[in-house]
Amino acid sequence: MKSLALAAALLPAFGSAYAEDITVDLLGGPNVWSAHLGATHTTGDFSDTFTFTNFDGNGTVFASLISTATNVSSLSFTDVTLNGVDVPTAQLGPLSIAAILGQDVTGSLTLVVSGNVAGPVASYGGDFNVTSPVPEPATYGMLAGGLGVLAFAARRRKQQ
Repeated sequence: MKSLALAAALLPAFGSAYAEDITVDLLGGPNVWSAHLGATHTTGDFSDTFTFTNFDGNGTVFASLISTATNVSSLSFTDVTLNGVDVPTAQLGPLSIAAILGQDVTGSLTLVVSGNVAGPVASYGGDFNVTSPVPEPATYGMLAGGLGVLAFAARRRKQQ
C-alpha cells in the first residue's frame, strides 16, 4: 500500500501521458466549413483526438497549428495526423508548427495531435478549414451549350 501511494505521489514529478477526445463543430457550409481548435497541457506527453462534426462529404482541408512558448515552458508536436495521413510538422526555435495545405478528404474527419510539454504548462491552437468543390457558373453554361448542340444535331439528323 505504501509503494502504491509513493508511486502516485511521484507520478507528477516524472510527467505522464495524457489523452483527450475533443468534439469540434465545423461552422459554415454548404461549401466552406471552419473551426478554431486547441488545447492546454501540463508537463509530459499528450495525445489529443479532434473529431469534427457537421461535415461528412468530399472536400479539401487547409489547417495550421502553432504552439505557445514562454521562458519556462514549451510544447513540441511529435506526431500529427488527419484521417491517418501524416501532417508535416516543424520546430522553429521554441515554437512547434503543423500545416495541412490542401489535403483531399472523404467522409468524417479526425485529427490526432501528439506531443510533449517541457515546463509546467503550454498550449497550442489553430484554424481548421474545409472547402468542397463548387462548379463555376461557366461550367453550367458549357453544359447547357453542349446539350443545345447535341439537341440541334439530333434534330437536324432527324430531318434528313
